Amino acid sequence: MPSWTRVHRWLAVVLVLPLVVWSVTGVLFHLKPGWGRAYDVLSAERPLDAMPAAAPDALAAAAGGHVDRVEVFGSALGPLYRVTTPAGPVLLDAALHRRSPLSVDDARGLAADAIAHSPHRESYGAIGATRIDGANVRIETAAATIDVDRSSGTIAQRGRDTDRIDWLYRLHYLSWTGNRTFDRVLAIAGLVLIWLVIVPGLVLFVQRRSRG
Repeated sequence: MPSWTRVHRWLAVVLVLPLVVWSVTGVLFHLKPGWGRAYDVLSAERPLDAMPAAAPDALAAAAGGHVDRVEVFGSALGPLYRVTTPAGPVLLDAALHRRSPLSVDDARGLAADAIAHSPHRESYGAIGATRIDGANVRIETAAATIDVDRSSGTIAQRGRDTDRIDWLYRLHYLSWTGNRTFDRVLAIAGLVLIWLVIVPGLVLFVQRRSRG
């Protein structure tokens, strides 16, 4: 058996597993089944018809520091200012009363309203256990864990479907061990292996063409 044929055959056998993984995950990434709910963006912010303009000095006094940025929006709690200061964001109501850190009830209300406005609201299920977890209020539903930032009112969600899709991404990019250095070497080795299969294949093709 010619040496190039033997090399090409064994390298192709080694490459079967990553090729199967790449092809299957590639099809899933193209079709994206369940991606919408898994990466659903929940927001407490609602359109606001009108809100009294607050003087910068009044906002700074209410927020307790220099004002870097001001956002105004409607919410389930009524109109809110999100004031960014060097110490972090602060939520103020229309009367410039502090609403942050948000209480469990306030955070739960914002999360419930965000879910109600989501195109995937039916898949979340009922709101369950709610507790303060550090800087967030953590809310459990049947499909996801929702974190409401107590300072800014921003909302993030993650479910088992998100974890499954992230796992598929790790498979596709050969992040199989969780060790970033080793996985980087593994990914490079996979690319090198592809070229090691291509080169003998091209050599065999040229040899057969020259014989013909």
